[in-house]
Amino acid sequence: MKTEEKSGKQRKHAVKKAKDGQVLLDVSRGNIRITATGALVGDTPADSGALNPQGYRITGKTTKYNIVVESKVKTELTFENADISCATTDSLNVSHADVTITLVGKNRLYCTKDQSNALTKDGMDGSLTLRCVNSGQKGHKCDAACGSITVQGVGYHVGALGNSIKNRTNPKESGFCNFTIEGGNITALGGEHCPAIGAACWTEHYVSSCYAKDIYIKGGNVEAIGTSHGSGIGSGYGTKVDGVYISGGVVKARGGENAPGIGASMGDPGDSMITRNIRISGGDTVVTAIGDSKSKMPGIGSAAGNGKVSGITAAPETGYQGYVQDGTSLTDFIFTENTPFAAESSFSVGNFFTQVYFGPFRDSNSIDSATKEQIGANHVISRTGGEGFSREQIRTLAKVTAKDKNGNTIDDQKLLLDDESQLSAVNQAKKEGKTGDFFLTFRTESGTKVTVTVSLRNNGTDAQDYKEEDPISLIGANHFEKDSEGDPFTEEQLKQYGQVKGKDQEGNNIELKDFQLDQEQVQKINKTKADGKSGIFDLTFSAPDGVSVTVRVTLNGTFDEAEENPDNGEIIKAKNIISKTGGEAFTEEQLKEISRVKAEDNTGQKIALKDIGFADLEEVKCINDAKIAGEIGGYPLTFRTPEGTDVKITVFLRQRGSDSADYGKENINPFIGANDVVLETGGEQLAVKDMIDLCEAKGKDQYGDNADLCVDEKQLQIINEAKAAGKTGTFDFTFVIEGGSASVKVTLTGSHVVSFDPNGGENAPRDQIIEGGKTAVEPKDPVREGYTFKGWYVTDDDGREVLWDFNMPVHQNIVLRAKWEITPEEDPADSENTSEKTETTDRESGNTWGYREVPEKKKVERTIAETSDGGKGYLLILCTVSEAGLACGLWRRTKK
Repeated sequence: MKTEEKSGKQRKHAVKKAKDGQVLLDVSRGNIRITATGALVGDTPADSGALNPQGYRITGKTTKYNIVVESKVKTELTFENADISCATTDSLNVSHADVTITLVGKNRLYCTKDQSNALTKDGMDGSLTLRCVNSGQKGHKCDAACGSITVQGVGYHVGALGNSIKNRTNPKESGFCNFTIEGGNITALGGEHCPAIGAACWTEHYVSSCYAKDIYIKGGNVEAIGTSHGSGIGSGYGTKVDGVYISGGVVKARGGENAPGIGASMGDPGDSMITRNIRISGGDTVVTAIGDSKSKMPGIGSAAGNGKVSGITAAPETGYQGYVQDGTSLTDFIFTENTPFAAESSFSVGNFFTQVYFGPFRDSNSIDSATKEQIGANHVISRTGGEGFSREQIRTLAKVTAKDKNGNTIDDQKLLLDDESQLSAVNQAKKEGKTGDFFLTFRTESGTKVTVTVSLRNNGTDAQDYKEEDPISLIGANHFEKDSEGDPFTEEQLKQYGQVKGKDQEGNNIELKDFQLDQEQVQKINKTKADGKSGIFDLTFSAPDGVSVTVRVTLNGTFDEAEENPDNGEIIKAKNIISKTGGEAFTEEQLKEISRVKAEDNTGQKIALKDIGFADLEEVKCINDAKIAGEIGGYPLTFRTPEGTDVKITVFLRQRGSDSADYGKENINPFIGANDVVLETGGEQLAVKDMIDLCEAKGKDQYGDNADLCVDEKQLQIINEAKAAGKTGTFDFTFVIEGGSASVKVTLTGSHVVSFDPNGGENAPRDQIIEGGKTAVEPKDPVREGYTFKGWYVTDDDGREVLWDFNMPVHQNIVLRAKWEITPEEDPADSENTSEKTETTDRESGNTWGYREVPEKKKVERTIAETSDGGKGYLLILCTVSEAGLACGLWRRTKK
């Protein structure tokens, strides 16, 4: 065997490494020193003269050796089933170094040396982190399979995990800072006057700038138990604690006599004993802190009372909510006043048992003072219609969670529906396409209950499509109707009226302010509202993640009648009805629908149409009797709410127009009605408004709004011209609204003078006074020597002479002029040349008066021969062009 040379050269050992590249170090072989140039086991280098970048794996069991990581060294250690028990110094010292320790298997650090620690980290510099192999992995929760370590100090002034008493007077060596637990199963037990985790006894007393500061627990299962004047997590005798941040894991901290579970322990009157900046946060974090009951120490706080405490908060992460219990034991406690809370909240406790924990945020939460359980669930949003939900589906959608009195999660299968009939009611409503909010109650096996709402909406996401393994956003909104009155809608109002709701894929509520509206749609709605008109519009709500829902917005226009009951606060409104008389009667449902009657209670809730009745059914009978009989007029109709609030409208029956009894859901055409009118001819001209008033014309569009009436201007001109001329007769006149029209008869009445002009004849008839529309009496024919009477002629409006037909009605003053024809002399020699006489035939003139037209005459003069007396003979041919095309001629001789 080779021996060491006197030169002091050390024996070289082959470097042993684990699979991950860490150098294997066995503490049973000697003290381990990790320096900037590598590790030593005893005096033997464990690696090749340099610090191993992958770190070191510590194994072995010893009662003689310890481990030291020198100042300024940054390294990673893995403790794998290491067991170090030391009676002469610190078992592990990492002061002023930056060390991360990963725990594998079961490990132990044990110390019995006074003024030393099982694990020492002296000074306010450097850092120490404990973790398990899976720390940092998403969703990982430490359990018994994770690595563990027990750190224990036994004896007076023997610490577990913190700075050591022996260096507390040295400013560079005193204080405990920058310690983190990321995972693993950690148990720390401090000796007398020492915390389990934190600053040693009287650290601050000697050096005011040194105390317990910045202790972080991010995961794992941690149990920290102090002894007399030693906190579970915090400090020994009188030393300040500033900054304990627990954001994950399960932590149990118990203080000894005169010490809190978390915070500063009792000290001398001059000691600060300040506790501040204790912040508990996260989602699955559970912190149980127990002070000494005998000395009345708080679970979290200061041994000197709440006057020394500040900045104690609990802050659930997004999607979670917090709970704080304050009591005397695990079974005897109350929840603090603001529990549960979704945002960071300050709290103080008055008893020695304090528990803080978090659960997934839920819309509805309950805490049972008897069972000490907490249960929460989310509201559910779904489009109505389609299949109902199973128990499993509704529980998944509601994301029901519960925790027992210790903050442990209760298994999903133990969360039950409290009343199966509630789910049946939800499913029945969904299948029938109903909307509304329905209650649903869940409970634990111990009877702790929570009630949520299932909101069924007209449109949106069907929650039936939701799958836990592939979650989707849920959004829903309702169609709604509003009156066209008042100011334009704001976006907030439209969101409220549409009852829009949404949840993202994680089940978090989408705030109302985060929904966006289609601005073009909003502008159209508000323009119609400003005009006081009705209409049906689409309105789309969009969530931040792009999911959207479109609903139907109905504007009711302006109601003709509205009443508010001062006694019960009800409001009822309705619109007048217009219909052509005759035909079928109205049904009661038609009268409600056509009138658009609506009512609200004093809370603004709509009263169902089926619940609105008629104050007097005799009114309905009277209207229908009149309609069937073809009568016209305005008939009252009164609607009444169940609470007795009335509104009275008028049903207008008119001779002409649209029959509102044809109204149905498939027939929502506009309504128009007007009456025939008889007027005296002559006088002032008629304007459009005059005609509307005289004919009692009314119109409503398809939404029941009063419509602007237009007329046929040409027809009105014809009537006015006839009226100005004093004519009588019946004229067509048409009222028009968009989508409908009504044609009435306008009759001008009066008397007319029929006078006769004999035109040179004798026995002229007397004038006749004839009522418009009647016929004149044909008088006895006048006579005129040398002429033959051809009838009475009238000059029509076009200046033509037409033969008057005494069977035609008279509609204006007329002058009838006798028509004569020269009776020719009989000349036997010329008998063969006798002009053929042709009676002029009537020709239709196209007017309404029935006159006969006088044929147009052509006069042709032709020279035929000179007579013996030097005169000229002319043949004056009067060619009367008639419809038969005949002509007659007369000879006339003129002298030269």
